[in-house]
Amino acid sequence: MWEELEKYRNHFLQHEIKDVMKPSSINCQQNKEWDKFMKKRDWCKRYPQRCAGSSTYFEDRAQLAYGWFALPKLMKEIDSDVNVTHWRAIVSLSEFLLNPLNAQRAILEMDLVRKVKNAFMRMRLNFHEQHYEEVETYLKIFNILSRNLNGAEHIANRKCLMIEFYKIIMDKEPRKEDLTAEILRNLTGKPKVLGIVLADAENLESVANIFKLDPCQPLYPPHLWHHLCHMLEVAPEQAIELGLFEFLHSRIKNRLAYFWDMNCKAFALLLRCAEGQRLFDEVDGIKLIYDVFEDVYIKKSKKLHFQHVENYEYIVLALLNGLHSKRALWRSREFTMLTCHVGRRMASKTNPRLQLYCLKALRALGVMPCTKRYIIGNWLDEVRELDCLDAEAECARDALLDWLRRDIADSSS
Repeated sequence: MWEELEKYRNHFLQHEIKDVMKPSSINCQQNKEWDKFMKKRDWCKRYPQRCAGSSTYFEDRAQLAYGWFALPKLMKEIDSDVNVTHWRAIVSLSEFLLNPLNAQRAILEMDLVRKVKNAFMRMRLNFHEQHYEEVETYLKIFNILSRNLNGAEHIANRKCLMIEFYKIIMDKEPRKEDLTAEILRNLTGKPKVLGIVLADAENLESVANIFKLDPCQPLYPPHLWHHLCHMLEVAPEQAIELGLFEFLHSRIKNRLAYFWDMNCKAFALLLRCAEGQRLFDEVDGIKLIYDVFEDVYIKKSKKLHFQHVENYEYIVLALLNGLHSKRALWRSREFTMLTCHVGRRMASKTNPRLQLYCLKALRALGVMPCTKRYIIGNWLDEVRELDCLDAEAECARDALLDWLRRDIADSSS
């Protein structure tokens, strides 16, 4: 009877090895293995279970209902002499302003930029002691306000704020550098505010000093590069006077980290003026760009970190902007493979701007008759069959094809 009952355990094992072992022996063996496994499990070190700490979310925020009367209440609590009340008010305000309507109302009706500026400057000048993370929170508020046109104008018109922003980046203050660079990018990203920033020559000089402080610094905040490029689009001559041409040229020549990205874009923007073109010819810029293209034949393992070019967009843009002088065009005749490098990058499947720059660069290189003949003989079919990614690149392709075909018709007659 007991043997019959043993058959009801471990049905799979009982079925598979019923002719080898008795049901009781099978169950006994299974019990031994289970005990051995549980002993190994018990040997594992158990970490003491701790209760999760209580959240400080509500401790750091003001008690209010986010409605029409929330903003006046927050503005009143910002002026409080109680540190906790002031801290909760600015933290809640940084979230409340994420709504563009609230930000617009706070800027125009409550004069928020002036109030936050005064509190920020008192902390920076050590008139008030910092008990929490007030400075970082003020920068978050400035970052939100800089996305609004009116807020950006108010910030750019206060010179003391601009001086402090550049000082933070110059000193590389942790947790503040990237946030400050983003504020500056938001300011100069608006054409009207860009004019206000460039009206004070010290702003561009401060940016140049930040970059020239350590020419061998591998990386800078990405937003700072965009801030610089916004200014170079309007004032390349002033930047050249401050020595930025030599700085950017040396970084490309020495192949510093990510030299092919924003560094090349800033360098290309400097070539849009007469002085930049003259300096480009003096340093043999065509040879410099050709050497960058030729680096593709060097094994990636033999390059330093971040030296491998991942995107040729701004390199081709620098070539395009550098082909405005006769000296550069004559120099380009000596590098036959330069046209091939541009033609190969033209077939990009993901970057429409790279396509556009390559098509324009082929048109500029083709001003020289020998280069034009080379393009007709070797790249005409590739240009004709190119799948353009946007309408602007398609127009550039059609214009280039029309220009090349017109030369064929003229030569055949």
